[in-house]
Amino acid sequence: IVYYDNLYLHKNTTLSTQEFELTDVSVYPIPSQDVWNVETNNTGINSVQVFDVFGNQVMTLTPKSTEVIIGASTLNTGLYIAKIATPNGISNIRLIKN
Repeated sequence: IVYYDNLYLHKNTTLSTQEFELTDVSVYPIPSQDVWNVETNNTGINSVQVFDVFGNQVMTLTPKSTEVIIGASTLNTGLYIAKIATPNGISNIRLIKN
């Protein structure tokens, strides 16, 4: 009887994933009191979802353009996460409301 415990077989391989984060999105100003401007270079923005720190979705926009304005006047002061989807991928950006 032979017992093996914690047996690892590999040939100098590493586990990796492709980079899924979208890099050509810019958001300004951060922090903001009224609006955030979202821009992308050459692809359109399919959707923007804004979540509060508890994970509740507080806003959804579907602009289908390269620029969108997120209105923050109805939001409470605090931290938010914007999930921005384009044909090239998805980016999550922190937004701060003063």
